Amino acid sequence: MKFIIALLGSAVAISKRSYHREEPSSSSSSSDDEDLQLMGDFFHARDIGTGSLDKKYERVPPENFSSDSDDLFMRSMIMKYAMEGKNEDESPNGAFFMDEASTRAASSEVLSSHKGLKGAELAEYMKTYFPRTWAHYDVNHAGHIGVESMPQFMRFLASDQTLNL
Repeated sequence: MKFIIALLGSAVAISKRSYHREEPSSSSSSSDDEDLQLMGDFFHARDIGTGSLDKKYERVPPENFSSDSDDLFMRSMIMKYAMEGKNEDESPNGAFFMDEASTRAASSEVLSSHKGLKGAELAEYMKTYFPRTWAHYDVNHAGHIGVESMPQFMRFLASDQTLNL
């Protein structure tokens, strides 16, 4: 009985830590930094070029996705749709994530261009398959997934594991 109560208490504590932002204390550790990142201080693609003159946000893709000969799909996801994490000093940290809204927009583009779905047919497909695909990848209900999961996400959503992205 004591074990069950302790287990429930741990689950509640983990749940509260995941969804409530706490102010950092003077004795912050790396796990505190990770908790802050999970809470969603992000730069969005729409923020590129914004900010004060001395702190304009410029998105820099990782080296392996920065040239024209690299993975164009991943570069597109990073530059057009992904959110980039922020450090404590409000500078970009190079960690890219996709929230549900940006993933939905990217999915519509991919399904339109690669499966030829348009209009009502695309809307019905998205209504039927997007929620279950999102739930499959966002298993912790964090509200975002790593951008590196996007090729698998799109293939799963399209029900085509050979989809050439």
